[in-house]
Amino acid sequence: MLIYFDESYDINHQYLILGALFNPHPKFLHREMLLLKRSKNFIDGNGKVKELKYAICNNNYLLKLCCCCIDIFAKSTSYFRCVVIDQSIMDLNYFGQKHEDNKIKMARAYKKFAELLISHNTDNIYNGVLLTDELKRCQGDKFIEIMKQDFCLPDGKYCDKLNKPTFKHIADVHSHIEEYQVGQINDIMIGCVLNNLLPGKNKYKNKLREYLIKKMDVASLLPSYWNQYSKKYVEEYYPKFNVWYWKPINNNQKTLSN
Repeated sequence: MLIYFDESYDINHQYLILGALFNPHPKFLHREMLLLKRSKNFIDGNGKVKELKYAICNNNYLLKLCCCCIDIFAKSTSYFRCVVIDQSIMDLNYFGQKHEDNKIKMARAYKKFAELLISHNTDNIYNGVLLTDELKRCQGDKFIEIMKQDFCLPDGKYCDKLNKPTFKHIADVHSHIEEYQVGQINDIMIGCVLNNLLPGKNKYKNKLREYLIKKMDVASLLPSYWNQYSKKYVEEYYPKFNVWYWKPINNNQKTLSN
């Protein structure tokens, strides 16, 4: 299993979105993306395929390329999960002492949500690979080392049931590099989730979000849709693509619920 992990947030930092693209057969997406980009002449002066991300979807040509990536994902065995944290309802004091700097508490919160996202979807996985894409919200190197302790050691926090490591390798990579381009699909879908929360004036990004919703056969990417279902229901009926909106129960930040 190869997993791509990424993050996104809006300009005001109200929403933090952590997304993961799980790939049981990662070569399929990589091969199909190469074929797509080369067939559409999406290459640079050195003959390398260029980077395709949600942020640059600003014309019909790029919109069609992004939609084709969603089509490729739909045909694959890969699946997508993300957690959305509305920071306006999050009490950072739960993640540390009141006198501590909020940046330290936010780093702990980030790690906790990342752990939940990954661990909830790797129960039967071991010796996999986790690749993170240029993490900016936390201290990337420290985050990687902490995740290695929890997921890469046989007696790690999320490995003891199998007595085998969940991951044999965790690394920070750059998704613009051709070798790691599959992470660009993760970026596109995370961007669409944020777009549904805060639609902008860019008609191409809005159309991309609408295309993803239609292709995944869901009514929307908003909490009003996903919060009506239990985690068990979502996993059964939306195994390909689902969104988890975190919310505290009875204002108890300790309870991380679906």
